[in-house]
Amino acid sequence: MSDLPYLDYSVRWRTGEQRPGKHAARQAGTGGNFRAYRQFWQLPDARNIDVRRSIVDPAGEVIVRQMEQRSSIAVVLAADVSRSMMGAPIESVAMVAEAAARSAARAGDSFGVFAFDEAVRDDIRLSPSRARGGAASVPERLRQFRPAGKSAAGIGDLAALLPSRRCLLLLASDFLMPLYQLDAALTSMSRHDVAPIILGTQSNQNLPRAGLLRLRDVETGASRLMLMRPSLHRRWREAVDTRERDLQAVFERHGRSPFHAHGAIDVAQLSQHLTRR
Repeated sequence: MSDLPYLDYSVRWRTGEQRPGKHAARQAGTGGNFRAYRQFWQLPDARNIDVRRSIVDPAGEVIVRQMEQRSSIAVVLAADVSRSMMGAPIESVAMVAEAAARSAARAGDSFGVFAFDEAVRDDIRLSPSRARGGAASVPERLRQFRPAGKSAAGIGDLAALLPSRRCLLLLASDFLMPLYQLDAALTSMSRHDVAPIILGTQSNQNLPRAGLLRLRDVETGASRLMLMRPSLHRRWREAVDTRERDLQAVFERHGRSPFHAHGAIDVAQLSQHLTRR
């Protein structure tokens, strides 16, 4: 059994799924929390007749307690597996996949995974399902995967693959993609509950203030020599800070509160974030 904690999550919206689960549903049911009082002719359910309320009803109506239906949802992990996710970020994605799959199974929710780099990949793909066998293999496939894609453009293709009903979408990436690309993707996925998970680090790198450096583009793998000097170092830091602010602004524009994982992901902290959004 995995030592990972379960990934707790909750949603503020009501699901339209009919299958029983732990989440509030749009339709009324026979179990769950009290929702409202109804007259018997409106809701002919003898199991939930409220005798005391019926006795004191001024119109002499039989009163029924309408209960809240509890239903399931679909939980989908959309994972960036482009070249910049090599190393610790891809391991963090695998941990999220493992913890989320176990939690969805415990809650009776369906679970799915879509991995993308330049396009949505077919080799790491699981349509939302309650079958545990397929989900159990995903974390290991992610751990064995060697990112090579030169971009994360496939994020724009996700919306067409997501369930027709609203789902909880865990969007895991370092988000080093062009911000217009991210903005368009979030717009296309707006009917879903998107929870961004920022992996890797967007913070200022510990670069020396002066000296000859060999820098490598994390997406393309291309490298170049650069002579660092104090003025360039300052501009570099300012550019990184501006990028972080602009990224945050994109999420805020879409009403999305991202989780920042600094270094190895902490599943317990991610659970706290997903339950208090």
